[in-house]
Amino acid sequence: MEFDQNKDHIGGNFEWDVAPSCCDLLRGAVDEEKFIFVSNFASKGSNSFYMMPVTSDGYFARESGVTINHCPWCETKISGTKKYPGTKSA
Repeated sequence: MEFDQNKDHIGGNFEWDVAPSCCDLLRGAVDEEKFIFVSNFASKGSNSFYMMPVTSDGYFARESGVTINHCPWCETKISGTKKYPGTKSA
């Protein structure tokens, strides 16, 4: 299934400066499963994480994502930062 989505928002197409450390399931959902997306918008030292609901036939159910603030698996507050070109790791 191919989505018309900004490529740098989709997991696996960027490096982490500070990867989420709450549990491996969240990081895997971003990096491997491409189920959780990471916005380029950052607030309070963390990028925003969101899900894009799709219909049963694979189309986006809405134009914007649903922001998530806590890990769906371990319920810890999500914190993670993308590495941007020209920035040094923390």
